[in-house]
Amino acid sequence: MFGVCSAEVVMTKLASLARAHPKPLPAGPVKWPRNRLEEGLLKIIHKCRDGDVDSLPIKLPALRSLKLGPLHFDYDDYSMDLSEVKIKGLENLSVEKLSASPSQLTVSLQVYVPTLAIRASRYHLQGTAFFGMVTINDKGTLKANINNLNATAEVQFGADGSDTVIKRLNLDYLVDDVQAHLSGTSDIINDVINTMISDMLNDSSSELMEKTEDLIKDMINDLLRGYTPEKLINIITSV
Repeated sequence: MFGVCSAEVVMTKLASLARAHPKPLPAGPVKWPRNRLEEGLLKIIHKCRDGDVDSLPIKLPALRSLKLGPLHFDYDDYSMDLSEVKIKGLENLSVEKLSASPSQLTVSLQVYVPTLAIRASRYHLQGTAFFGMVTINDKGTLKANINNLNATAEVQFGADGSDTVIKRLNLDYLVDDVQAHLSGTSDIINDVINTMISDMLNDSSSELMEKTEDLIKDMINDLLRGYTPEKLINIITSV
């Protein structure tokens, strides 16, 4: 059975999406979009959000329902594998602030998502709990809702041969709460998971955040393969 301590695995992963307080973009009377790059990026984000990706000059996914490949996480004495992971709710995304510099190849973005739903058709959790007295080998489905997600991203792009790649990515998140449910566990354990949320929200585990940032960088770099920075800027500013 899924032990109380093993609930920390799930919540720690969820907490990686709720890292500290987002660093706000510079406040002030400056309006945006301020340049054609910001205008083009805003249009592209809205088209991906609304599912209108066929009209884009580059191949990008619609945000209505994203699918991720198998994921593996290690935490203390536990390991978790997730498969058939789906993320929904990004169709309700709103861009709060956007700043982009074509000369410096930087983008700063702040977004808000009312509810981000994460579903995994299968999880497999292994490990030990209660000081090694209980062996954990649980399987089932995972459901989690991340409510009132505010996120900021600061991105530095650069060239790698004929490709545009992310050289640096800094993420910060703030959420109101997370509601998680694991099948194959007792109601008590699910209650424990949800009561642990308030203590886990501000967990800023650098290892888990690094994994999240690496996942996003790999996805974006793959999408931008074959586009030099100059070509990419020309495409974005012509949208």
